[in-house]
Amino acid sequence: MLLQGPSSNFFGELGRALRAAGADVARTGFCPGDRLYWPDRAGRYIACRGTRAAGPGALRAELAAIIARENPTDIIMLGDGRPAHAAAIDVAALHPGQVQPWIVEHGYLRGGLIAIEPWGCGGRSRIPAAYAAARSTPKTMVPPFGALADPDAVPQSFLRYAAYDIAYHGANLVGARMFYPGYRPHALDGPLREYAGWIRKALRWPVSRAARNRSLAQIAEFTGLLYLFPLQLATDFQIRDHGPPEGLPDTVRMVVASFARATGPGAHLLITVHPLDNGWQDWAGLVGAAAAGAGIPDRVSVLQGGTPPDLLARIAGVVTVNSSLGLTALTRQRPVKVLGRAIYDLPGLTDPAPLDTFWTAPKAPDACELDHFIAFLRNWFHVAGSFDGPGAQVGAAAVARRLAQPFPTLALRP
Repeated sequence: MLLQGPSSNFFGELGRALRAAGADVARTGFCPGDRLYWPDRAGRYIACRGTRAAGPGALRAELAAIIARENPTDIIMLGDGRPAHAAAIDVAALHPGQVQPWIVEHGYLRGGLIAIEPWGCGGRSRIPAAYAAARSTPKTMVPPFGALADPDAVPQSFLRYAAYDIAYHGANLVGARMFYPGYRPHALDGPLREYAGWIRKALRWPVSRAARNRSLAQIAEFTGLLYLFPLQLATDFQIRDHGPPEGLPDTVRMVVASFARATGPGAHLLITVHPLDNGWQDWAGLVGAAAAGAGIPDRVSVLQGGTPPDLLARIAGVVTVNSSLGLTALTRQRPVKVLGRAIYDLPGLTDPAPLDTFWTAPKAPDACELDHFIAFLRNWFHVAGSFDGPGAQVGAAAVARRLAQPFPTLALRP
């Protein structure tokens, strides 16, 4: 059984790949967008409609009834934070050994890879525990089937994925109230507000690009210690469920205050705004006010549009909530301090010292331990592919093959 997936054709391709492998496949959909990208040849479609007046509890009960009736062996979903997905995992936990939940997500190791793991992802992931067990039994570090994940990137397109997304949410705006009265979007910002933010960003792009170029030029001339704090999306469940409870804005203020306490004039903090941020939060204004309040207005800067990959080579240390960029920084041998819960926040990889200490004595990862972890993560929990375009068919076929292979026993436990 497949639940909600990316707003693209990926789950439709996955249904077809699973059927080709001999599986009986059904899709439980919660909104018109789910139906839009589910062709009949991918498997049966089950509408979980709910009632608006009854609230989210009714949707949960309806989903539990569908799972009890259909009796699936496996349930596949995108992420584990959406209410329906959390409910499905709770239902599966009541019947250990009978139904296995699987989470697919953008790869922890970015670049044409899809992550697939049981029971949960991010802060709920079984990967850290499975890795610790595997390290104590070296022969389990290498999968019996060999490495499945192709490290070569699969071509992806932001514009194509954006078109899929607009069609998905457009269908929901038009038909959800009538055909799926219990549907509630999981995002903090509705699609209209999200798209309005992107339109504002597009109109301001010439000014934003000029400001970014100026910032990059200033950073290139800086010769002191440069630290990085990459912002994540406030709507991301990795922030909402596994980040500091005070939220991202207050976390930014806390990081700036710590940097001011612990460092001198020879250090500079660069805060980068996620490239998919919709622009409604004035991060530059928030950071500027925090830096001014801490007495270091000239030692903190903001860079819109994400972190240039080549910048990591000169970073003295990275502070992150739980961004995948933290893992990327580790692979470049950069010291990393994690503020939330992340699968790579492990002994020998990230710096366990308090944040104020990190600024003055950042600890780089152990190269040998990092190699072991990256190999384990890639070969056990990643496949090649993407969620749109040609990579969707590649990724769907790879996920279907991977589900037929064994996983570490510890990772399969609820």
